Amino acid sequence: MSVKSEIADFFNPNRTDHPYWSESSWFSYHIPEANINGSFYNHFRPNMNCMLAGTFMWDHSGENACDCLYYDWQAMRVPPEGVAGRDYEKYDFKTPWGMSIAMLEPLKRYRLGYEREGIKLDLTFEGIAEVHSIPRIDKHGFRDAYNFHFEQPGRIAGIIELKGRRYEVDSFSIRDGSHGPRFLEKVTPGGYTWSTGSRKTAWHFMAANTDNSKESRIVGGYLLRDGKMASITQGVRRVLERNGPRPSVVEVEAVDAEGRKLEAVGRVKVPSTFILFPDRGMYWQQFAWDYDGIAGAIGEDQEYYGLHDFREWNRAGPSRWTTR
Repeated sequence: MSVKSEIADFFNPNRTDHPYWSESSWFSYHIPEANINGSFYNHFRPNMNCMLAGTFMWDHSGENACDCLYYDWQAMRVPPEGVAGRDYEKYDFKTPWGMSIAMLEPLKRYRLGYEREGIKLDLTFEGIAEVHSIPRIDKHGFRDAYNFHFEQPGRIAGIIELKGRRYEVDSFSIRDGSHGPRFLEKVTPGGYTWSTGSRKTAWHFMAANTDNSKESRIVGGYLLRDGKMASITQGVRRVLERNGPRPSVVEVEAVDAEGRKLEAVGRVKVPSTFILFPDRGMYWQQFAWDYDGIAGAIGEDQEYYGLHDFREWNRAGPSRWTTR
């Protein structure tokens, strides 16, 4: 089923009065040749009249919020002036503190801006395929994650100026968006894993680790091959090696609705550990992926946990880390 612009590009007019109702959007950016990974994210909570948003980028000089290349993650900030859905929209807004998105073409092109605390960011994302949605999932903690969720592979390009240094961005990418109540404290550990290898080749999935083993079962995602996109119907994300608690080599086996098989192996390129939400922690890492005859395609592996599971896992030690 195709996703319409009025569902993906705008605040949902039928939101409930749930205090944790969220409207989120995310764009990933990269400079692979410089081993830099970056994220541009915003998360509105219109019923609370606040938002969580920011941008951060990291390389091998730092792997945490306290020492990475740049980190400006704003929590509980006042949103743009006015009423969401009337005076500003999900992809047409500017915050009082220098973050902006402008929709240039529905479901296709978006301009991102950020100017604050030593950074000036001007990037444009262009989708290379249609938007793919993942149906609501009522288990593995996803029931409290979203009502509607989508991803779209694309390309992102532009300029970042950081403390006097200029970075050119031009790489394949991905974006996502969602709406619905969100509370992630008890989400089942799993993986948010993707790669965009060319204008006709990409994949993404979410997976849940239900038995504390090395395998996480794919619960939704897409495969784009030869320019044709189809939903992934089954598959696994398998951790082959870890560096301490974090995945360092990951294997993917999946099948889509067309019967096409995906076999991919990824190796960590730029590691990090972040707690970006009060109720969730993750290893958010740039990976280089080999699949479909492409070597070293840009992508990520985000292994996520509810906060309590994340603390326990990090404290578990080497003997436990070898089991998952």
